[in-house]
Amino acid sequence: MMRLITSRTASTRPERRDPEGAGAARQAPRGRWSNTLVVGAVGAVGAFTLSAAALTAAARVMARIPLTPQMSRHARPDQAVRAVHADRVHLDATAEARREGYLALRQSGGAAHVRLGTVLGRPTPTTVARSLLAQDTDTPLEVGPAGSDGFFWAGTPETAHGLPTTEVEISSPVGPMPAWLVPGDGDPAADGETWVVLTHGHGATRGEALRVLPLLHSLGLTTLTLTYRNDTGAAVSADSMHHLGLDEWEDTEAGIEYALAHGARRIVLMGWSMGGGITLRTSLHTAHPEAISGLVLDSPAVDWQDILTYHAKALRAPAPLRRLALWMMTSVLGARVVRLHEPLALSEMHAEHFAARLDHPTLLIHALEDTTVPTGPSAHLASLRPDLVRFVPFAGASHTREWNRDPERYERLLAEHLVGLLGLEVDVEALQLPTRSPAAAPLEGSIGTRV
Repeated sequence: MMRLITSRTASTRPERRDPEGAGAARQAPRGRWSNTLVVGAVGAVGAFTLSAAALTAAARVMARIPLTPQMSRHARPDQAVRAVHADRVHLDATAEARREGYLALRQSGGAAHVRLGTVLGRPTPTTVARSLLAQDTDTPLEVGPAGSDGFFWAGTPETAHGLPTTEVEISSPVGPMPAWLVPGDGDPAADGETWVVLTHGHGATRGEALRVLPLLHSLGLTTLTLTYRNDTGAAVSADSMHHLGLDEWEDTEAGIEYALAHGARRIVLMGWSMGGGITLRTSLHTAHPEAISGLVLDSPAVDWQDILTYHAKALRAPAPLRRLALWMMTSVLGARVVRLHEPLALSEMHAEHFAARLDHPTLLIHALEDTTVPTGPSAHLASLRPDLVRFVPFAGASHTREWNRDPERYERLLAEHLVGLLGLEVDVEALQLPTRSPAAAPLEGSIGTRV
């Protein structure tokens, strides 16, 4: 793992190494962290005659990218559909299209949504064929651009899985936040007293949880799937900007308080990506630590300086630009430049800080081919707290796509952790996993919308 470009207060950190294989697939990030403005700005910074004004402008753009909420519920086109057959689909052979496991595609904002299975072969040198498992919408997939749907399932827990779902409102410090409330099935976990509170990642939606809700429901666990400030349909923060979990944890805390007020006695917190970082921070700052039984983290954002530095270096941003962008995020004067309501205390978001304060058993799963959130800080956190953190590196998966790569293995890991943590009377070996087959027929009224 690279050393950070700036030092942290009260922190002397040793050189860190990736877990075996973690750095093997490091490549330039795509999608949510890339931006053509930054690429252009970075090129300008390399010019000998660059002015201070140009450097400032480039740094401001770079600093704002991870702080700006992505409000769209539509998957951006990142796959090209070349042919659609009754049993298979041909796609351009991108890295994600070639990856083993399961993939879903969405077109026209969800008017068309299909679930794809295993890679069948290479019809041409530039395309890949994948099995067509199910069509969730009346509108079929067509030749043309499509957006990959890493959540795999679309819609709500009810439209995707037939789970009884109530839309509830969580009262956070900045305003109301919608959430899905799904009761457990038969509830072997003591009459609805054990809840799982789930927090999605940066640029994602509640739908990120759809892959695990059938399992949690079958284990008898009540689930509360949250939104947080600046999500579509949720209350807006004072500056309308993400604070990378430093403030958003208050919304997960509001979810905990809702659960406790509605019968919960034991709570498991689960989060993906930035939601994993939010979950970690919540566990440190909650007013109800005794109610938290444990954590589940999926490719969590453990170290934001590491993440930001990694992406800046992938864009070949010179060191002065990287330092200035971080200064804008973390200083009072710099925060004004990027229009943050307050500077970000990134010194409170790294493995050492979390390790020194962590007090709950944690399952930490991280994709080894993650080019969005580097794996190293997760492994480092686990190495600092082997008494509490079980680290499971997941080969062959991209960012938060471990379930997609191997849903049976993922659900078994999750079930084993929860059964042991909560003392559930469930024979994990007897479970039919994945709980809902990726090839399951769509339910009546299923939709392709990203909710």
